[in-house]
Amino acid sequence: MNPSKRILIVGIIIEFGLAALGAYLLFQLKTGGLHASTTPEEAASTITSTLGTVMGGLGGLLIVLYFVLRKREQ
Repeated sequence: MNPSKRILIVGIIIEFGLAALGAYLLFQLKTGGLHASTTPEEAASTITSTLGTVMGGLGGLLIVLYFVLRKREQ
């Protein structure tokens, strides 16, 4: 398997893991498993914006890595 394909597969797995982490945190916040120091709505907004930023940055980095590895293969 090419390194470029590997980086895409690993990136997709990591992105799904981050999405699952966000869903878990929001579920725990909704059911009362997590106690935020602010209102639950503000905590949910913080969770989604932080994880969205992380996922976007990681996705951009993985796209750049994919093209770099793809160019090195040729």
